Amino acid sequence: MIPPGNFVNEWKARINVTRSLRDVIKDLQRLERRQRRDHEKTERILWELYVIEGALAKPGDRRPSRPPRLADPSAQGPAPTVQDVKVRRLEGGGAEVILDAARRFKLTRTLAVLAAILAADDGPSSDELVAWKSFDRIASLLEKNLGRRFGHHTVSQLLWRLRVSFSPVSRRLVDSAPSFGARLRLKRRSSSGTLSAGQGTEIGQ
Repeated sequence: MIPPGNFVNEWKARINVTRSLRDVIKDLQRLERRQRRDHEKTERILWELYVIEGALAKPGDRRPSRPPRLADPSAQGPAPTVQDVKVRRLEGGGAEVILDAARRFKLTRTLAVLAAILAADDGPSSDELVAWKSFDRIASLLEKNLGRRFGHHTVSQLLWRLRVSFSPVSRRLVDSAPSFGARLRLKRRSSSGTLSAGQGTEIGQ
């Protein structure tokens, strides 16, 4: 019979506890990433269905009650806001969005134009943030700035891609709801300092 002390020493000799702990951490990290991808995929599909439902709805149609979008499991506290958004063209065809003169995001020209549209304060707003833009208006302004047609499905996909691009700060910077449209969570400023969605930006045509 092996004395208990010898058994523990033999077990320690056979198992690298540090390596085993590292392997468990990696497994949990992979599980977390998989759950996040599943959540994001579900959110994207539901959002597209909500947009399609809204586009097909007729006056007087009764729609099922639902939250505007699934909650982000990593989000804690109130949704963030920014004070300033600047968009500029980069050499080579891309563009850069600068939030609060600090956080810089390199985006495709299409996503940067979308960001400028969402940041424009060119309509009424019931709170301290810039005005909502309907999906039809977003599609129209994208077409005006980029010279090609955009449907509701494409706008939905672009909104999702912009959220993912802003993930280092928060995906919730892109505010959206089927009944209102979308906007950036940008605080309103004086009229001399706001972006105009109709004018585009430095990256517009």
